[in-house]
Amino acid sequence: MSSPVPSVVQAFAIVRALADGRALTLSEVAQICGISPSSCLGLLRTLVGEGVLSPGEGKRYALSPPWSEIAASDLDRATRLVARARPMLERAARAWHAPIGLWRVAGRDRLQLVALGQSIAATRIHMEEGQRQPIGSGAVGRALAAAQRVGRDELARRFAAIRWQRPITFEDYAAQVAEAVTLGYGVDDGLSYAGIASVAVCLPDEAQSLCVSASVFAGSRSATEFIDLINALRELAAEIAALDQKQPQPTRKARA
Repeated sequence: MSSPVPSVVQAFAIVRALADGRALTLSEVAQICGISPSSCLGLLRTLVGEGVLSPGEGKRYALSPPWSEIAASDLDRATRLVARARPMLERAARAWHAPIGLWRVAGRDRLQLVALGQSIAATRIHMEEGQRQPIGSGAVGRALAAAQRVGRDELARRFAAIRWQRPITFEDYAAQVAEAVTLGYGVDDGLSYAGIASVAVCLPDEAQSLCVSASVFAGSRSATEFIDLINALRELAAEIAALDQKQPQPTRKARA
C-alpha cells in the first residue's frame, strides 16, 4: 500500500470531527485534527465548495445535510459496536488478568482508547477510557501501521511524533512493523511504557481503524503464556469484527 495522501487524510479527519453534528470554528477544527490553521482553512473552503460542509454563524462549519446523515449513521454504527464489544473486553480482562482495550483512530495523528476491560488483579496497569496517544505509539501503533501497509515516509512521520521511554532507532521500529505485517499483530516490550509489555491486533475489516490490545507487566508471563494471550486476542478481534456483520478473516496461531 502506498503512503496516504495527506490532504485526503486531513479532509476525512475534518469530516469525522464534525460527525456528531456540532458546528466548529476554524481554530477548533484545526486543534482537534492536528492541522495547521492555514492548511485547515484551505481544506474547509474546499469542502464547502464541494458541498460537504456548510458555513454557519460565527464563522463555524458543519456537515451539509446529506453528509451529516451519512456521518450520523456511521457514528451510530461505531457507537453500537463499542457498546457491544465492552462486555467482551471485560470478560477477557477477567479471564486473562490483564487490561484489554479497544482503540480507534482519532484524526490523522492520534489513537483513542474507546472501551476498556479492566483486570481484577490486586496490582493493575493504569488505563482510562478516552486516553489518547500518538498514532504510531505502542503495540497498537505497530499493528495499525502493519494493517494499513503504510509507506516508509508515513512511518517515519509517525515515529518522529513518539516520545519513547527507552531508546529505539527508526530502523528497528520499521523492522518491528514489518514483523507485525508477517505475524498479524504488533508488540511493544517496554519501549513506550517502561515495565509494560503490550500486544495489539487490528480488527479484520476494510477500514483498519480499530485495534484491540492487551498489556501485562514485563516478565510476568512465560513465553508460552504470552503466545496464548496473543492467540486469544486475535480470536477476540475476529469476534468483535463479527459484531459489525463483517466476515472475520481466518486467524493463524502464533508460534514461539
